[in-house]
Amino acid sequence: MTGWMRGMWSITLRHPEREAGTFTYFVPHWQARTEAEARGAATARHADRASVLLDPLTLREMIVGEVAYRAAVRSQERAVAWVALAQHDAINARGWHAAEPGHRDELWRQELREMHERYRERVIGFGDSLADILTSPPGTNAGWDLDPYRDDLGRIVWDDMRADIHKAALSHIWHTPYGVVWIDQG
Repeated sequence: MTGWMRGMWSITLRHPEREAGTFTYFVPHWQARTEAEARGAATARHADRASVLLDPLTLREMIVGEVAYRAAVRSQERAVAWVALAQHDAINARGWHAAEPGHRDELWRQELREMHERYRERVIGFGDSLADILTSPPGTNAGWDLDPYRDDLGRIVWDDMRADIHKAALSHIWHTPYGVVWIDQG
């Protein structure tokens, strides 16, 4: 895949306690393959920028408010397949794993197909971000009460919501090269 076909992270920073505007940073996939790397790149850029702006103290206090991955090829089916491959230890954020000779035999392929089918049936939501999934049209499986996750200014604290989803261990949110997919692990 050539560089221009890869996706882009969109990281939005905001002040945790007051309305001080937002700063959005775009980090190309080739520069940051994982969400953690993208957050790090965006906060480093923000720290550089904050040091030369009018109110550097306020700007340095800003935190990540939302993370989105804008896939070059947005596909729920491909995202689910990628998760199955990752769970089957064939691929990770850096690419394909080399297999031991004979490791990826017909039994391995059959287990992978079954896992892919199970995940396909258990998709809760798909989009560019957790915000995109949870604010999707009513009637989807991703319906969720967002009020407990609002801060004093009425903004949703997506990291708190993501932490609760992971803490329950009943579902998992995956950032894939094809979009963000939320899968029921039940």
